[in-house]
Amino acid sequence: MPTKHRLQQLPILLSLGLVAALTGCNEPEIQVPVYQVAPATLLHKVHSEGELFAVNSVNINAPRNVQGPRFIASLAREFSRVEPGDVVVTFDASQLERSQRKANTGLSSVLADEQQKLAEQQNEQRALGLDQSLITQEFTFADRFSIDNVQIRSRLEILDSMQNKEYLGEKQQYLGWQEQSFSQRSSGELELLQLQRGQQQNLLQQAESGLAELEVKAPHAGILLFESNWRGEKPEVGGMVFPGFKIGSIPDLSLQHLKLQVIEQEAIGLAPGQRVSFYLAAWPDSELTGQIVTVGAIAQSRERRDPRKYIEVIVAPEQQDPRFMPGIKVIATLWLNEKPGVLKVPLQAIFSEQQQLFVYKRQGSRFVKQPISLGSKSLSHAEISTGVAVGDEIALINPES
Repeated sequence: MPTKHRLQQLPILLSLGLVAALTGCNEPEIQVPVYQVAPATLLHKVHSEGELFAVNSVNINAPRNVQGPRFIASLAREFSRVEPGDVVVTFDASQLERSQRKANTGLSSVLADEQQKLAEQQNEQRALGLDQSLITQEFTFADRFSIDNVQIRSRLEILDSMQNKEYLGEKQQYLGWQEQSFSQRSSGELELLQLQRGQQQNLLQQAESGLAELEVKAPHAGILLFESNWRGEKPEVGGMVFPGFKIGSIPDLSLQHLKLQVIEQEAIGLAPGQRVSFYLAAWPDSELTGQIVTVGAIAQSRERRDPRKYIEVIVAPEQQDPRFMPGIKVIATLWLNEKPGVLKVPLQAIFSEQQQLFVYKRQGSRFVKQPISLGSKSLSHAEISTGVAVGDEIALINPES
């Protein structure tokens, strides 16, 4: 039975083997994509976005003479025309009113304590004065009527009189010391109360000056612009600002520049003087030109949820345009480098091993590692200084893998 079962399975196994053999013969050979080296122009350009801003403007800041944060109660409409004296920002008064009430209460309490302390000191001073007057009279009487004649008074009466006179003298000295100690103690207590009174008066003055500056007014005529923080957020009703915080500005529209944000990894090679082409987001068909003025030294985050960091680049347009308005969005292209007639290859074709750069160069039907050295680079290509020649074919992927 087992032999008969194997004979029945033999045709099935032969059929499966034949199918596998045919499948293996029809499998296509994997082709390695290649790139032929030829002279070309290496173009390094970076795309970025930003906005226009006025070079000269008058800042609008939160008052500096108020300690602690303040909350915005109302704001004038951004990009609106303002005249001198127009209210731009109004702050909430509830916190300052609470501070004023608290300072008034504290000042009244300190004044009451000061009056009570003065009354207590006067009473104590009067009591000490009466005691000193009484002791002085007793001492004068004892000294005047002291009789030390043993024929008139007994020895015990004389000793008693002498002790009484000595006691009155000691008590008179004690009352003098007590008066001096009282004077020093009362002076310290009054100075402490005066210090507390001065603190409460300062708090009251700060609250009153803050209430007097609840409104920020435009210093001159112009267009109102609000300032964005490092996250791109502008002031809003209910927002918190600190003393001296820049809320906005009224710009001079005659001179405006571009403020661009370039991703840190793409900002390599940026330098003042490089050419920039840009267009206003509202007029994409009208291309304008300019050049880089400054490049930020430190990369910063732009949004909370964006892990990327950006370099700030300032661009001066070649000429001012009547359509320019601070805050208008611009899309720009920064031309970092342009080298014609160089041997360039895609970055994906360059490999590294033990700090040595190389490419896979075709030699007949196989690829060999060819060491190279690089010149300038762009975001997608690199200039080959040595290692390859015109007409060489290099692999775009690792043929060994």
